[in-house]
Amino acid sequence: MRNLSIIVFILALLNTLESLSIDLYLPAFPVMAKIFQTDIGHIQISISIFFAGFAIGQLLWGPLSDKKGRKPMLYFGLLLFILGAVAIVFTENIYVLWVMRFIQAFGGSAGIVIGRAIVIDLYDKEKAVTIFSKQSQISGIAPIVAPLLGSVFLRFWGWNSAFSFLSILGALTLLLVVKYVPETNLSINSSKTDAAKIKLGNQLKEIISNRDFMNNTIIGSVAFASLIIYISNAPLLFMEIHGFSSVVFSFIFAFNSMALIFAAYITPKLMKRIKDFKILLSAAILLFLMSFLHIIITLSGLHVSLEVAVLYISLIAVGLLFPITTAHALSPFKEGRGTAAALMGFMQLMITFIMSGIVGLLESKSIMPMIISRTVLAIIGVYFAYNTFLRKKRMT
Repeated sequence: MRNLSIIVFILALLNTLESLSIDLYLPAFPVMAKIFQTDIGHIQISISIFFAGFAIGQLLWGPLSDKKGRKPMLYFGLLLFILGAVAIVFTENIYVLWVMRFIQAFGGSAGIVIGRAIVIDLYDKEKAVTIFSKQSQISGIAPIVAPLLGSVFLRFWGWNSAFSFLSILGALTLLLVVKYVPETNLSINSSKTDAAKIKLGNQLKEIISNRDFMNNTIIGSVAFASLIIYISNAPLLFMEIHGFSSVVFSFIFAFNSMALIFAAYITPKLMKRIKDFKILLSAAILLFLMSFLHIIITLSGLHVSLEVAVLYISLIAVGLLFPITTAHALSPFKEGRGTAAALMGFMQLMITFIMSGIVGLLESKSIMPMIISRTVLAIIGVYFAYNTFLRKKRMT
């Protein structure tokens, strides 16, 4: 059990690398815009490109981990992540920043997709939800600490010190993977398994045709895109529009991030009393209501504290959706779990890349593009959650 706890911690740390790569440099956006001689919208695009790299990378790492094993692919991915982070430290060119962010994300995506596959390798569906929730609680600390830590880095060592920290943390994570994470893909090098006989194309068809996979992946994609659109536009909302300092912004951001930890904590407890498909529908509706209420608050010019409140509650909804949709999307597959995790991650991140990229390219001084896009995403989430609700209710 102690070794399993260490593995869960390391897998959570792999998730944390993604969160830190997004949140750590948020307080530096205005400073970076000046250094790179551009606007905040173009700095925001570095987040969108990060997700594009994450999406494309998962398509590679997932199938490769099914064929070659989980650990070797984790090694390669983490090395690329470290390389990208180190290169960013030494650039002041916006286009180089975009390219290196892509490479950093391409490598870092291995940790997310392979980490999910390892959990499904080790646990059944119900236990996997609990494990994903525990991971979310651990990795959820990152969005709380990251902006505060990023503000300290920015003040004393400059914007690029955040990426120095990421490269060091990536190296430490790699050492932990080498020492403690076992190879959980027991089908590698075996010609008798279905995974060795089924071609990747047929495997993808099987995954895509699975209704549980598609519904949960779309709902999870909506939740993830809603979260990232908020994160990438939070500096604009709180520092540019409301005029808060980077320190105050960091505290507001940290407070809202606590909603994700709270949601991860209560999800396993709720599942003991309420059917998972009811939780999905309730969380999707809550996300829509809060997003729509944010529109009303903004148009009415109401106090910023109300904005913080609706964002906090909307992030609770997002946090409820993450572990359930992940476990239920991947559990139907006995083989090719890495491929299924890769396809799930690809869909999540491409939707996020497209939506956040559109919002960033608008270069608007208004926060309305962010709020409207989150509302549209929430409507899509409610639709698929309701379909899942009806289907599961007929089966019970």
